Amino acid sequence: MLELHNETRFAAGLYPGWDRQRRHQLTAVVKAAWRFELDGTLEPLTVPLVETDEHHGKPHETSLRAADETVPFKQGGEVCLHGTAHPRKAVAPFTAVCLEIDFPDGRHFRKELYVFGRRRWRKRLLGHAITDPEPLEPTPLRYEHAFGGRVPGRPDSAYPLNPVGLGYNPSDWKLVNPELPRIEYPQHLVSKPSHKPPPAGFGPLPVFWQPRADEIGEAVDDPEAHGGCPWSDSAEPSLHNAAPPDQRFPKPFTGGEILRLSGFFPGQRPGQAVELVLPVPGVRLQAFLGGVTTPLEPVFDTLVIDTDECTLQLVGRAAIVWHRLDPRSGWVIVQEAATQTGTGTAERRRRA
Repeated sequence: MLELHNETRFAAGLYPGWDRQRRHQLTAVVKAAWRFELDGTLEPLTVPLVETDEHHGKPHETSLRAADETVPFKQGGEVCLHGTAHPRKAVAPFTAVCLEIDFPDGRHFRKELYVFGRRRWRKRLLGHAITDPEPLEPTPLRYEHAFGGRVPGRPDSAYPLNPVGLGYNPSDWKLVNPELPRIEYPQHLVSKPSHKPPPAGFGPLPVFWQPRADEIGEAVDDPEAHGGCPWSDSAEPSLHNAAPPDQRFPKPFTGGEILRLSGFFPGQRPGQAVELVLPVPGVRLQAFLGGVTTPLEPVFDTLVIDTDECTLQLVGRAAIVWHRLDPRSGWVIVQEAATQTGTGTAERRRRA
């Protein structure tokens, strides 16, 4: 068996699993992390790997607090964000939160969400109207506040894209959930009770929500016939991606990406953004087996931003072909390498 020897501040682990072709492999997973200041300063941090999905409460009643980081592969790269929307004024009915990423190859990503104070449907002669929002309070960016939910008393009626949300009504005439979602896409605002917009959020999706449930493919009748692999040939290459589809990218992270965060911090003015430069992870992996040392190239496919804790976490993984009955023994060694710690703002980085 291979054993892991970690000589670094990074969290690291070695996990059995299967590759895209459903063959056995071991996956070396490392996590680099930093705490950031609002002026763009970054300081290295050690954060443990998340080894299983963690919910805010009961799994089928709450959203994910953190997604499993030990999966064997992902498609491209993805970003998840945990945080809170803060009103820009002392008394305001809504605010906007926005995440932007400038990639080193010229690609640009931008996602903006609106966050409202509490609103309800008010019955009128010819339908329903939306009440004015109550003053906005700091609102956790969780799917419990986004569009979704279920018909009370009917467990089989859950909205498949978000069973734990607000505002799901099968009909325009009979309200079963009178409260509107508090987090929405600007381009998909709820306009009538039966409207079913995509749930708005930045966080990871549970594996039993759509679209992830479809990405897993058909169930496997006899996993042991395929070496114990729990997914079939019908599974998508993205079956381990946990981010919403609009937060997934064709390529993993390389370092040097410029992040802009607005609306996530108390006292942040409209139009003001915190700029951060994602460092190049300073980690080197090697497999030592049978007297031969083989370098491993980790693919950093997952970025996790926590604007409440002011942390960045970058997760990378490297595959090692390994049959579960392989009698050999050896080491996977994790070592520090040169890194750029991103101790200045994005503007200072560009000038340098």
